Amino acid sequence: MTGYRLLFILAALSFSGFAKADDLWLAVANEFPGRLRLSEGGTVPRVVFARRDRPDPAYPHAVMKVSQIAVGADGKVYYCSGLDGSLMHLLDGRHEIQASEVAGQIRDLACTGEEHTVYYSVVPTPQNSQPLADGIIYRRDFWAGSPEQVAHIRQADVGGNWWGSFAIRDREIYLATLDQPSRIFKWAGGNLQPVFTDNVHHVTGLAVSPDNHFLFTDGSGGVWETTDFVGVRSVLQTGLPIYDVAVRAASTGGRP
Repeated sequence: MTGYRLLFILAALSFSGFAKADDLWLAVANEFPGRLRLSEGGTVPRVVFARRDRPDPAYPHAVMKVSQIAVGADGKVYYCSGLDGSLMHLLDGRHEIQASEVAGQIRDLACTGEEHTVYYSVVPTPQNSQPLADGIIYRRDFWAGSPEQVAHIRQADVGGNWWGSFAIRDREIYLATLDQPSRIFKWAGGNLQPVFTDNVHHVTGLAVSPDNHFLFTDGSGGVWETTDFVGVRSVLQTGLPIYDVAVRAASTGGRP
């Protein structure tokens, strides 16, 4: 057993104080067509919705995968492929609609306690061996017109490997790079600073639970819970390469 693996297990066993399991929405990014899965209170994930193998004529440019998910405080489920500009909404649990479409690629989604509002990140795909471009996080209130920019993330400030993964906790934005281990940053008051610098985990998806803990996926089938990225508890282990996790947002959460 490697030292890394031993440290990981000891941290998971020693940490306490987490709440009971929440209902987790899960995404497997490499599936085609994409599916939405739900684990209810720690149960084996079940498929609750499968996308079609070709785009609907109403949104012909959509890539029919599911890479990232977010759930609002009202229980509304949003998702994206990570490869196009379509922000999708699961309507009535059985049908999908395109809630919005933007230029570029939507990479990740997040919700707070705000009604009819979604946050999303856009990071352009590099062209012709160019370095990864800067990314932007937007706030979209579907009742208020156009999206508004919330944060401009310079790749130079995060080491050049931020593909859009973020979550919002206590009105502050947290970012995770795709490094191994991931580097984590906090955006607050227009400033970006490294946090949880002892993290040893690879983070592919990041969310915040109703009790204000972080949830993250590692891309290898695990969903983990933590408050500091040192003490970590296993929430769910599957044989699927889970890429992202979402849980219903707390109604008390507000805009950053």
